[in-house]
Amino acid sequence: MKVFSKLLLMSVMVAFAMTGHVSAADPADDPKNVAFFEKLYKKKIDGVKPLDEYDDPDSFYAAIAAQVGIPELAYEAVRERFGWKKEDDFFMGAMVKGGWDAPYWGVMVSRVPKAIQQAKSVEERKALMKKMELKFVVIDYDGKVSFPEEDEKQAEDATREPAPTQDKRQ
Repeated sequence: MKVFSKLLLMSVMVAFAMTGHVSAADPADDPKNVAFFEKLYKKKIDGVKPLDEYDDPDSFYAAIAAQVGIPELAYEAVRERFGWKKEDDFFMGAMVKGGWDAPYWGVMVSRVPKAIQQAKSVEERKALMKKMELKFVVIDYDGKVSFPEEDEKQAEDATREPAPTQDKRQ
């Protein structure tokens, strides 16, 4: 009977472990834990609560990203690729998405005319909004930067056949 009880208990423990109810894994190996990012970036991360204490997981990952410099990497990437700078005429913002099982950060960088703050009419604001630009930057956990939407456009343009030309010698 004791052997049966031990086997039953062992079976239950294995079943819970397989379904994710029990985890013996190191928190530093799980991207749902601050410890994972502290180990990855070799940096102490302060003031970030455990993931399950946030109403929105993006708030958890954005708080971590801010402390490890992800927005700054995205700003540097758009400056290098598109010539965007924090200038007198424009302000820039970054919205970070990340986490779960994706091994990268997604950063939407916006470049907005500062004049929009002083626009006196809806029409003036609309005209200024046409000058607003957005770029999506992907930063892998290993630091590799890419622009998936831009790279996709370039690939499409490269494979697109040129328009046929008419022979005017007829």
